[in-house]
Amino acid sequence: MNTDERRKIISVFLEHCVKYANDSIERKKEREESPSEIARWEAYRDFTKHAIEEVENGELDAWLE
Repeated sequence: MNTDERRKIISVFLEHCVKYANDSIERKKEREESPSEIARWEAYRDFTKHAIEEVENGELDAWLE
C-alpha cells in the first residue's frame, strides 16, 4: 500500500469520526446536556477536522511510512 492509499484510508476514517461527533453534538443539544460536555465534543470534532487537513496535505506523511 502506498502513501496516497494510506492517506485516503485515514482521511475517510477521520471523516466518519467528524460525522459521528456532529451527530453526537446534535443529540446532546436536543437533550440539553451541559455546555461543557458539548464543548468537549466540539473540540474533538474541530481537532479531527484539522487532522484530516494535515493528512490530506501530506504534513503527516512521515507517520505513514
